[in-house]
Amino acid sequence: MSLIAATAIAVKDNLPYFLVEQSKDNSYRFFTTKMHRHNNDTSLGAVLRGLKLLGPVDFDDWRLGELTSVSDGSSLMSIYSFDVKDMPKIEKELNHQLVFVPANEIHPLLETLQTTAFVSFEE
Repeated sequence: MSLIAATAIAVKDNLPYFLVEQSKDNSYRFFTTKMHRHNNDTSLGAVLRGLKLLGPVDFDDWRLGELTSVSDGSSLMSIYSFDVKDMPKIEKELNHQLVFVPANEIHPLLETLQTTAFVSFEE
């Protein structure tokens, strides 16, 4: 079993917003889900299924953006990012369990990204 992380990124007023989970202590973290390789799980499939468990997400307008790594304190895990546009619709579909937060409010979380390992998915 491996943990896989994900976020969605939208831009509003020239500022990127990241889809994150707010902890009880009001800190933020990226959404994570479990991937079971022994069940022939793929990391992307695990992310999409994990998000679907939160609510009836319509992925038609989600565009796969980048794959990189994020540190969870003791190890690195893969993180997928998706480019999206309609933040209120997505938050509603996810039953507000994840929220969009502007980048300038989550600096400590963004510092956990390992930016040397970005892989961009282009059309």
